[in-house]
Amino acid sequence: MSFEYILERIKNVYQESNKFYHSENSQKEYIQIAHNSDFGEIDGNYLLFFNEVYRNTIRKWLKNILKKVAWPILKRQVYFNSAIRNIIYKLVEQNHEYNIRDKELNEKFVQLEEKVEALSKLELRLEEISAKLNSNNSLEKQLASSEEAKKESGLWFNDPILVGYRENGEAHWVGTTERILEKTFVIHSIASLYDSKPINILDVGASESLLSYELASFNYSVTAIDIRPIGLFHPNLKFVKSDICQPVLPPASFDCVVALSTIEHIGLGWYGDKIKENYDLEAIKQIYALLKPEGHFILTVPYGKEALTPVHRIYNKESVQRLVQDFEIIKIAYGVRKDNFTLVITDNELEASRKEHNPNNYLPGAVAMLVCKKNIL
Repeated sequence: MSFEYILERIKNVYQESNKFYHSENSQKEYIQIAHNSDFGEIDGNYLLFFNEVYRNTIRKWLKNILKKVAWPILKRQVYFNSAIRNIIYKLVEQNHEYNIRDKELNEKFVQLEEKVEALSKLELRLEEISAKLNSNNSLEKQLASSEEAKKESGLWFNDPILVGYRENGEAHWVGTTERILEKTFVIHSIASLYDSKPINILDVGASESLLSYELASFNYSVTAIDIRPIGLFHPNLKFVKSDICQPVLPPASFDCVVALSTIEHIGLGWYGDKIKENYDLEAIKQIYALLKPEGHFILTVPYGKEALTPVHRIYNKESVQRLVQDFEIIKIAYGVRKDNFTLVITDNELEASRKEHNPNNYLPGAVAMLVCKKNIL
């Protein structure tokens, strides 16, 4: 007997049993079922047994179906749901991280934009400064070119007033050199010594100075000597381009020799001259030879604490005496610097001897100005 037939038979019995227990005419139906049944009379226990078999069989059958079909699907669904859930959790975490990163990036972008804006402003400021510097450099180059052209032509003159230029091109007073006293001292001394008498004057180191031209204008017969050119001319002015230490002029031919801020430079090479030790003393010997008997030597040199700079020597009392040891000192005065703009004349040697030169521009703190007379040996 097949399994399907048993199930069908159990189902029929079960249905007939239900009708028997629940109908009003149960007894009659029972008798009728008994006559119509193929397997004789059925009692209640038999019916309950088949009911239980039916139910258990259906349950097992459904359970097998669930076990073989639905459970694998359910397990896959649970695994799938768990995997999806983990993916969603990771996506949420990553989204949160990305939000934090986006916020940080936005903040950094804001900071970067602020820095870019600041750099743009700085760049504009630098361009403005560069434009001003270029303008100033252009002005300075023009001035330097102009000054260089003057020097090459012998038309640059050492003015006692130092002039500087601001960023806007405005000129301003930077300082004052010792020349403010020296030239006045020389002219005043010559006037006192000769009272406008016609004399022959030698101006040593005449380049970059107006002294020769000014003396010639006072009807003195002037000879100017320098290794650099002089661009001025005058009927009373003669120029000799030579080193004073070279015997190019006839001896004993001058009533007066002037060396205004010149001796201190000789032999150092600053102005293109020969570099030689004690060359200043050789220049003094040559000046002595060029003077007439009892001729006068007017000398100005930097004074104070003795020093040697690339530009000039700073003399003290002993070194000045060595310079003029073959002369008689008739008069000596000192110019003392009070500040960058002011120098005053004094006869206080002690005050002048304590002065030091400016290490930045080498300007001396004092200057010695002497009128000497040639001793006859």
